[in-house]
Amino acid sequence: MTSVRTMFHQLSVAILLASSACAVQAQELDGVTGAAKSAITRYVQGTRIPCYKMTGETTCLLKETASDAKVFYGTLKNDPAPIAVAFIGYQYDATGNAMDQMAVVFKEVGGRWTAIGRADNTIGTNPRALEFGSGEISYTGTVVGPRDNRANPRGSARFKLVVSERAVTFVK
Repeated sequence: MTSVRTMFHQLSVAILLASSACAVQAQELDGVTGAAKSAITRYVQGTRIPCYKMTGETTCLLKETASDAKVFYGTLKNDPAPIAVAFIGYQYDATGNAMDQMAVVFKEVGGRWTAIGRADNTIGTNPRALEFGSGEISYTGTVVGPRDNRANPRGSARFKLVVSERAVTFVK
């Protein structure tokens, strides 16, 4: 039989781990800056995504699995409205198997930032060197190179997001 002291210790550790995870998520969202910051924060806090837990496949709030976010601002050549692209790292599999990344595009209309679409499972961590084209955004991302291990990738490749009025599509 488990002692009360052991149960209390286990509960204390669980609470500490849960509060640390929330603090990390809040801190990493604080790294998102610029005009769309509050819209990105609301999106992460209120959006449900598919996830896998020990009990099976379900949905989770993005804020429960998000690990980091990076935002870029620009305008598409075919639309002068400002846009923000938030690359959000998250963990679909709560058992700790791997990290995923999504790209969410926000558009400013009348002073209000609104999400116009999301592309799940984008490739290329540490997105950089963004180029805003006509209806598309290309970026360089880190990938596993020919002699890399998965824990320390050093390769890079170019990727594209196709952006329409109501959707974002990832193109390899």
